Amino acid sequence: MGIVDTAKNVRLALADAAIPTRLVFHHVPKCGGTSVGRALRKRYILSQATVRPDESFRAFEAFSARSDRAAMLIDVADLREQMLLYHLFDDVRCISLHVAFSDVAYERFYDRYKFVTILREPVARFVSHYFWSYGKQGDHAIIDEGFADFLQTDRARRLGASYVEYYSGQPKAPDLADPALIKKAIANLREKFSVVGRLEDLPGFTADLKRELGVRVRVGHENKGRQSKDTRKSTITPELMEQVRKLCAPDIAIWDAYFKPGQTHG
Repeated sequence: MGIVDTAKNVRLALADAAIPTRLVFHHVPKCGGTSVGRALRKRYILSQATVRPDESFRAFEAFSARSDRAAMLIDVADLREQMLLYHLFDDVRCISLHVAFSDVAYERFYDRYKFVTILREPVARFVSHYFWSYGKQGDHAIIDEGFADFLQTDRARRLGASYVEYYSGQPKAPDLADPALIKKAIANLREKFSVVGRLEDLPGFTADLKRELGVRVRVGHENKGRQSKDTRKSTITPELMEQVRKLCAPDIAIWDAYFKPGQTHG
């Protein structure tokens, strides 16, 4: 065994001694996950990894030589799932990433890793995502359309079903509003995730992480919105907000099934 392998084994042994529980943190955009992921990776500093959305898209773009960006935003899911599997097979202790839940990853690693995530009220998440990406020059996922025009696009329909995309195990499905996929996403959250938090209750989420992982994390506030509340209020009329609610119906169904009073989580 060479010196590099020896050093790696020593580092991983120290990581196991300090924090033995391995985890995958699935991060849906604009759910506070950047702050959570960074806090978790600090606690697992000896063995942690991520998959960055912009860099993974650029890699997919370069390798595929494609230019159909709308379709690529969907198809890049395959590469990101492969990157997740790579980190799992490499035995990275903390993996925090913008990657959809993978049935393959879970079936192979459920006995070694705990899967955690955090959600946000779907309408608020949709609006935040739009304003974060609107006019963001140089970003792979820039939104060019004004708010009213954007709501008529296929991308808006998929954005309203982000939880279906991330938790159903079928992120590339053409119809994310399919009731069967919504049901599958709910079942996965209930049965396969050790912690499902919500941004509106960070203290409860961090307490659940402490219970399940044995680690205490302090979550900051990163990737705050790029537009003021006044700008959003003047842009979104009551009629447009009603359209957003309709678009978010798939995610609202998942949110209500998991967090509505009286629901059980497993």
